[in-house]
Amino acid sequence: MTKKLQITLYLISAYLAFFGILFVFAPGVFEQITRSTLHDAELALLYGQYTLTFAYVAFRTAIGKGATSEQSLTILIVTAGNAVVFAYLLLAGREGFSQAGPPLVVNFVFTVLLFVFRVRQTKQI
Repeated sequence: MTKKLQITLYLISAYLAFFGILFVFAPGVFEQITRSTLHDAELALLYGQYTLTFAYVAFRTAIGKGATSEQSLTILIVTAGNAVVFAYLLLAGREGFSQAGPPLVVNFVFTVLLFVFRVRQTKQI
């Protein structure tokens, strides 16, 4: 695994862990940061668990445990999916830029970085 891919995975792990912890343990703080309202506490808890699980997968991939190529592809799909969902919410007018813009930008950047670094890693093998 290249150093740049590893660093990107560490950053994704930290990003996902931060928001997962907020969803699970401090939903009120999450609402203040994102200027949104969590309408369903059970779904917020579930989304927090999902986010923490993928943070763990990204971390395990970054430290080189397991099948890094498949795991980094999984994280690429997660970040790309998040970018698509936030883009939809923004373009459909369901969320404003203050709610959907920052996660859209962050997930898009992570998606591009993961894609580029994965392609470079594949060419090195």
